[in-house]
Amino acid sequence: MEYPTRQSIARELCERLARLAGATLVVGGMLTPETPLTDFDPLELLVVADSTVRYTQQSFMLQGIPVTIHTIALPALEILLREPDLRWPQWLSWLASLQPLVGNADRVQDWLAQARTVPEPAFYRSILPYLPQLVFPRYSELRAATVRREEQVGMLLVPTILTEMHTALCLINRCWPTHRQPVGLGESFAFSLQPRDWPSLAMALIAARELEEIGRLAGTLVGNYWQLLIRCGLNIEHHQTAASAPLSLR
Repeated sequence: MEYPTRQSIARELCERLARLAGATLVVGGMLTPETPLTDFDPLELLVVADSTVRYTQQSFMLQGIPVTIHTIALPALEILLREPDLRWPQWLSWLASLQPLVGNADRVQDWLAQARTVPEPAFYRSILPYLPQLVFPRYSELRAATVRREEQVGMLLVPTILTEMHTALCLINRCWPTHRQPVGLGESFAFSLQPRDWPSLAMALIAARELEEIGRLAGTLVGNYWQLLIRCGLNIEHHQTAASAPLSLR
């Protein structure tokens, strides 16, 4: 599918969404590919909707290629910009690569600028409650697989651990990826804040084929990551009893 055809389809889909909702989209368009297009590249759209409109993420096939429409309501986006969570790197990456086709294109740069101005203390306070969801659960699964001698499970966990580490480092460095995986992983090797020996440990994990080696390398990486969190003042709570663990139903 040629580039002008993709643009035309993306514009038509955004305009159809606006008509179906009975409201004007704030902005909608196509995510610009990082590399020259082939006939097999999926088509991805991003839509920021009016506050009165609710869209769900949609995926379908069109002319032989997968189409995905990522949608978010404007109030939800504004909250995400002020109070980042685990979605922040991905949504900002999408915004940064958006080619607006419908709506107010100037809003995109305004949102990116707003994301850059959140002070580090406020940013870190916002992401701290979410950090235990990254890296540590997968590493625990890897340790369990090592005990059970589940070599294939251990190997399959490596890409997830590295992907989650990449997301965590994007948050810690308050930046969003400009490339998809696996290129985005290499991009993180240049981050100013990273675990000690991050590039060499990541590449060694990718190359590792023995369960013992995977466990040893991952243990070193997670230990170094924990030290990075401490250096950044991101002190994840570690409780010794159920009675001291913070609980909430809100």
